[in-house]
Amino acid sequence: MKNYIVLYRIETFAFQAWAEDTEHAEEQCLNAYPNSGAVWIYQCEHGTGTAAALNDYYTEGLAQ
Repeated sequence: MKNYIVLYRIETFAFQAWAEDTEHAEEQCLNAYPNSGAVWIYQCEHGTGTAAALNDYYTEGLAQ
């Protein structure tokens, strides 16, 4: 399994998941927070933290 951070909109803003792929990570986030909507999913090393996911979202995600 790979480590993913799912950025989403509701309550807190990040969810850490051990998942097989991005879809699996999003599914885990939706199971934990049913009313959330995933905004960005970032694969990274465990312990990286949300700052790297946010940076990737702002530099890569918004550029698309």
